This record gives sequence, structure tokens and C-alpha cells, in this order.
Amino acid sequence: MTIYLASSLDLPADYAAKHSEHGLIALLHEGESALIETLQAKVDTPILVDIHGPTLSRVNFDAVDLLIADLTPETLLSAGGRRLMDALGHLAQEGELSLAFAGDATAVTGLLLEDGITAGLNLIPRTVIIPDVQAVPSLAALLGRASEQGVRLLALDAPVVAAYEPENDTVSVQGAGSALLASFLGGDNGERPTARLHALTDGMRDGWPA
Repeated sequence: MTIYLASSLDLPADYAAKHSEHGLIALLHEGESALIETLQAKVDTPILVDIHGPTLSRVNFDAVDLLIADLTPETLLSAGGRRLMDALGHLAQEGELSLAFAGDATAVTGLLLEDGITAGLNLIPRTVIIPDVQAVPSLAALLGRASEQGVRLLALDAPVVAAYEPENDTVSVQGAGSALLASFLGGDNGERPTARLHALTDGMRDGWPA
């Protein structure tokens, strides 16, 4: 199982072309999807699944190698979206299914920092995902909030795809951009935890600083 986090919608299609050599590719969408045409140009007969249509209940996801979720954060965090992703997450843990998310949807795959409340799909445990680190007004403030909540950070700097491997809790990176991993150490005796950062670029793999 691998969870791919892409900074833009077109990037998962490139990974789909590689995965199609080993198994089926499926795209979850609702209504129109800008990714359908791109995916069909790179993969022979991808499975297109509208989550509001009858196909969803008929797909054998055990036979799928890569599932791309082209769904909005609001859909993913809805009651139905949470149930669907929870089921697919368990299936991925038990088999060979990999999941891919792109753009703003990557933010809900981990935890969300909102007024001190953590929420999200928690596919990447104890971690807040930042889809675009360049859009963060203050990285120092973000690190401070994450430190207070005791969570890790994974921030994308486009164009990049970060691949999370749950088995060994590591991230690998491909693309001209980078991924920033942040964790917080210490904090005993009332002291503020120290932020430790790793910046990963193309071809690099590592875990969160310890």
C-alpha cells in the first residue's frame, strides 16, 4: 500500500501509467472530472467510477492496483465520503491497493489543524498535510500550532508527488518540487518542543526527524 499526494491533478495520471503495467487503474469522481481525459490518454481502459452512480457498488476494488480519488475535500469529509475512504483504507492495508489524492484533497488525508481541533481521514497518522507550502502566510506560526497539538507536518512544494509508505512510515519524493517533513522533539519540564525539519527533493526517501 502506498498513498500518493500530488500537488496538482495531472500528476497522478503519470503514476497511473506506471501502475497499469501491474493492475487495474480506477478513478473516483463525482460528475465531471478534468482528470478523465488525461487519464484515458495514458492508461488503457481505466475504470471510471462516479460515486453517485451505480458503478460504485459493482467495482471489485480487490482487483484495482491504483485508485485515484478526484473528489473535493468537502466530499471526502462528508459522512458518505468518510465511510467510503475508511473502507478503501482498510482494503489498502490488507492488499495491494494504492491510493492517490491531488491538490486541495491532499489536506484531508491526515489531520486538520482548525482552532485546535484535529480532524480528517487520518490515512497518514498524526500528520497535518499542507497542499501548498508557498500559500502558508507564516511557516513559523504553522510550526507553532503543530507543536502545540503534538502532530507532524508534511508540506508539498509544487510540482511534486510525495509517496507515503505506511509499512515503514516513510515518504519518497518525485518531481521538480519538494516535500518538507517536520516533527517536534523534547518539550519536557514545560519547555517548548524543538522543531526538526527534513526537506526531500526528487529521488529522496526518509522518515520524519526523530
